[in-house]
Amino acid sequence: MKLFFSITLAFISFSINAQSSAVKFGKVSMEQVAQKLHAVDSDSEAAILYKKERLFYNYSSGKGFNTTREVHLRIKIYNKAGLDWATKVVSLYTSNSGEQKIYNIKGFTYNLVNGKIEESKLKKEGIFLENVSKYRNSVSITMPNVKVGSVMDIRYDISSDMVGYMDDFTLQYGIPLDYVELSVEVPEYFNFKRFTKGFYPISLKESQKNRKINYNYKTKRDDSFGSVGSKSTNQLAELEFFEKHYEINAENIPALKEVDYTNNIENYRSAIVFELESTKFPNAGFKIYSKSWEDVANTIYKYDDFGEQVSKNRFYRNDLDVLIAENKDAKLLISEIYKYVQNRMSWNDYYGVGCSVGVKKAYEEKRGNVAEINLMLTSMLRYAGIKANPVLVSTKSNGIPIFPTTSGFNYVIAAIENGEDFIVLDATEKMLAVNELPSRAMNWMGRLVREDGTSKEVSLAAKSISNKFVFMQANIKEDGLIEGEMKIRLSNHLAFEHRMDNHDKTEEEIFNNSSLYQNIEVDDFELKNGKAPDQPLEYSLSFINDEQIEVIDDKLYFNPLLFLSLNENPFKLDSREYPIDFNYPSSSKVSITYTIPDGYKVESLPEKITIGLPDKIGTFNFAIKQNGNLLQVVSTTKIQEALIPAFYYESLKEFYNQMVLKQTEKIVLSRV
Repeated sequence: MKLFFSITLAFISFSINAQSSAVKFGKVSMEQVAQKLHAVDSDSEAAILYKKERLFYNYSSGKGFNTTREVHLRIKIYNKAGLDWATKVVSLYTSNSGEQKIYNIKGFTYNLVNGKIEESKLKKEGIFLENVSKYRNSVSITMPNVKVGSVMDIRYDISSDMVGYMDDFTLQYGIPLDYVELSVEVPEYFNFKRFTKGFYPISLKESQKNRKINYNYKTKRDDSFGSVGSKSTNQLAELEFFEKHYEINAENIPALKEVDYTNNIENYRSAIVFELESTKFPNAGFKIYSKSWEDVANTIYKYDDFGEQVSKNRFYRNDLDVLIAENKDAKLLISEIYKYVQNRMSWNDYYGVGCSVGVKKAYEEKRGNVAEINLMLTSMLRYAGIKANPVLVSTKSNGIPIFPTTSGFNYVIAAIENGEDFIVLDATEKMLAVNELPSRAMNWMGRLVREDGTSKEVSLAAKSISNKFVFMQANIKEDGLIEGEMKIRLSNHLAFEHRMDNHDKTEEEIFNNSSLYQNIEVDDFELKNGKAPDQPLEYSLSFINDEQIEVIDDKLYFNPLLFLSLNENPFKLDSREYPIDFNYPSSSKVSITYTIPDGYKVESLPEKITIGLPDKIGTFNFAIKQNGNLLQVVSTTKIQEALIPAFYYESLKEFYNQMVLKQTEKIVLSRV
């Protein structure tokens, strides 16, 4: 909301004294340009040598408050991977209440040439403005002549009349940040909540300073006795108030690098977040802006491009009446309506809680954004007599909202109230089953919104465990050749992910593109339920391979799970500060029956093992049984939780280490 300081003052101007800094824009040292490796993180591809941000408030008569955010970045490139940092992308937001604009963009690239520093200036061709959506613009700043070893100096200013909103102040990146100066100066008329996020500790200093405004105003007076009318004169006055200053001065902030099993790394980067709580202007009342999540949900529901869209149904009635007449069972009717929307509609990959063209036009064009598709689905379910409501979601890419705000949600699904539980539906994906969500939407909690304005939290976690079962029969030959048959069965999200990766491929393309079968000769490949999301996915094949068994003298050596073995621990960090996200609970069971060749006996087998993670988070069981010339290997792994806190990391790492050791421990057969 645009805030306007309405008092009887004219031509008010603020005088801002810029803070001095030891680091000057455009003044780099020979030491910085010549540096080959980062002093602390020698593996880093780049580093932010210096970052300075200052946000302060201005005031202009007739327009009210606005803010200026000054940014200065100095970045060093150490290797080819660091060249990605040659382009800085700045997001600019716009709304009905105001917009952000970028200006005063400057930049220099410095290279060491023949022992001297060579300077390249940023030109207009390196600045590109893109309209991303009606709510966001993007500015790309591509620095000139960037090479390995370059130092870049970039500065720009962002003005905004959305004075109740501040972008987060990021304090940690995927590369080291050597030094940062942050200053936020807020007039007493604005009261902001402050939040810190991330795991690296940052100290925020708070202080209060006086500030003065000189302003002119007019007065009227009679000039002399008997005169007609009056004259006005300009008077100079001074208004004094205080500002709240928030400052950060920090150094040697380590890189936060994205690794496997991370939902959204932005949730864990250290940052300072400001949220407007209230305002109190002279000659104006105290106004509170803080809301509850219920308030936010109710506000969004009243949007024309949200709640009103759910009530529209004339355009699909004739089509839906046919489905309703054919399906009297409520469970089957839900499934058929869901499939109808899935098959008819194509998602345009756009997020948002509001419709862009509206559900009617999207239905006619058979294409729409996530809100149009899932609000349409909600509307159809209601028309069919099903108790359905939209659910507001923040996707993993949007992060986990810290405080209630309408920008905290960027996605919509549908949900059916089923007693104390909910059936969740997202028709944007054609291969998704009822009561399943795509990974992007499985982010903590959503907020269901009802027509009467009430709302309720809805868990977005996977409803059930996803299972993988592999059954194999394999015959071992004396020369090390192995041939066999294998059947695989996938359920729930494991099946969905396979379908998404392969729904547009032929059976031949599926096994040709799979890393699982790269070193084996496959035949008789058969896929079942490849495009039936409500059924487990199954496929079977026969195979021949001469690379899985090592022949040394009169002995045969091979991994007990062959090409299905886990050969490498996915968790390599010494420690981890943020949770491990598996997306959903899962179970994997592999059962292999080997036929030993005549004239051979078992010389050694891996021993049975059962290990578990603390608090029953996961288990691993491995066993081998011999019955005559048959060996049966059974390996079962279960991860019971989708999101595992970081304090379990050491245990989880050792858990997977034991799995790797056991699954790569050799079975040895020797000639009798």
